[in-house]
Amino acid sequence: MTTNYYSSSAQHPPEQTPTINANTVSRLAEIVSRTIGFDPERIGLNSIIRAAHEAQAYSKVSTIEALENQLIDDPKCRQLFTESIVVPESWLFREPKVFQHINTLLCQRLQKQSEVMMLSAPCANGEEACSIALSLLESGHSQNQFHIIATDISRHAVKQARSGLFSENAFRTIDETRKKKWFSSMPKGWQVAPEIQETIEFLDRNLLDPSTANELTQKARGGFDLICCRNLLVYFTKPARKTLIQTLARLLKPDGELVIGAAETVILPTCDWEPTGPLTFRLRKQAIESPLVQQESIQGNTHKSPIQTQVESSQFRHANSTISSGNTTGIPTASPEIFREVEALANAGDIENAIRLCQESLRINGAQTDLLYTLAILHQTAGDFEISEKLLEKAVYLEPRHEGALLSLALIAKRRGDTTAERRYRRSASFGGLHS
Repeated sequence: MTTNYYSSSAQHPPEQTPTINANTVSRLAEIVSRTIGFDPERIGLNSIIRAAHEAQAYSKVSTIEALENQLIDDPKCRQLFTESIVVPESWLFREPKVFQHINTLLCQRLQKQSEVMMLSAPCANGEEACSIALSLLESGHSQNQFHIIATDISRHAVKQARSGLFSENAFRTIDETRKKKWFSSMPKGWQVAPEIQETIEFLDRNLLDPSTANELTQKARGGFDLICCRNLLVYFTKPARKTLIQTLARLLKPDGELVIGAAETVILPTCDWEPTGPLTFRLRKQAIESPLVQQESIQGNTHKSPIQTQVESSQFRHANSTISSGNTTGIPTASPEIFREVEALANAGDIENAIRLCQESLRINGAQTDLLYTLAILHQTAGDFEISEKLLEKAVYLEPRHEGALLSLALIAKRRGDTTAERRYRRSASFGGLHS
């Protein structure tokens, strides 16, 4: 259902890695960034080095340095290099609250249209796509009422997904009754029911490749109602992230929804997207009507996430350390280290400990609006909208122009039927601050 990418050095101690010239490592890292969009610092240089040695063994070139041209010229060698870096990890019905929202959304759409089109990317070994299909079939919908396209850059993962076989590890959040109804025990794992597999089309594709976007657009026949793209943005470089966000916006229907990971809520530019449910967002109307404005906003990075703002402001303070602190009027922000830890926990599905870590930091300094907002979104993921609302209100009190918090409050107001409050929050978000 989502793909986490871990360094292969977790399986092989770094001290076993043969030494490679630093310039060569840098060039290999550039190949990774250019071809699959990953940030080398996020996936780890050890992972890149080990992938290079595996690709070298395949290509039988004499040195790693000689491998560089092979990676450019030989698609099979390049694919092996990529497979060695990408390590899919997921499980069925990961973050159940999110799936409840997805199921409700799709049930509503099926009342107005004959078929719902969905995209699961990256799909890992097929856990997310199968979970969506299972959820819809359990709700009484027929196979011809929805179609799921699932993609991943890993051919090995897609091959495994097509087999429909899942290990015991994929069932950590699924009860035995559901498991026995939809899966059959096999010597090598659990085989998903044919009626689920028949609703999904698995493709090994690179989302950054323009041809992939064109192909998916044709398959969607007018756009996707729902796109699940969880825990991928956090691993991308900033340019690749911007490109992917633009691609997702083009692939969605005007009223389509995007599902992202818990740690990615502060990455998505809230000037263009508004929350609609737990980790679920819809492209804002003005962004759809003004694609040029949207593109300039993304390319110019006019709206920075709390993490970006914190890092840049800390660099500014360091460069201007002679300025008196008494003149500082900035809003307190959490350290990058805290965010990285929270992000890692959220990506791993450990929402409980991600919440605990936020709470511990806020006990030291309760005025960290970026952390308050992140904690609020984590509580929404866990289904605790009452707690989330209080945290969002505090964030807006401390930072009246916090657009993400204002739009999240509008969502909560809408859930309880308070249309007056919903309009007020949306109006405030549009004005860039509280005006009521």
